Amino acid sequence: MVCAVAAARADAVDVLVEQYLETSSGNAVAALRQALSDALQDAVECRQKLEAAERAASRGFTRQMPMPRMTGTASQ
Repeated sequence: MVCAVAAARADAVDVLVEQYLETSSGNAVAALRQALSDALQDAVECRQKLEAAERAASRGFTRQMPMPRMTGTASQ
């Protein structure tokens, strides 16, 4: 099973390499630069989405938290 997953990943990588090379007219350096640029942009977008989800979850959690009850009064 592990070998099948590794082979599928290798196939997917080969397809991406071919696409980037085609787009860059066979220029390997330009293809690599574009692939890295795309990967970094995807990473930034993923991080932004994660941070937004964390903020939304945090707001939802604090809205649903019960308020602590005050025991006693200031005059006691």
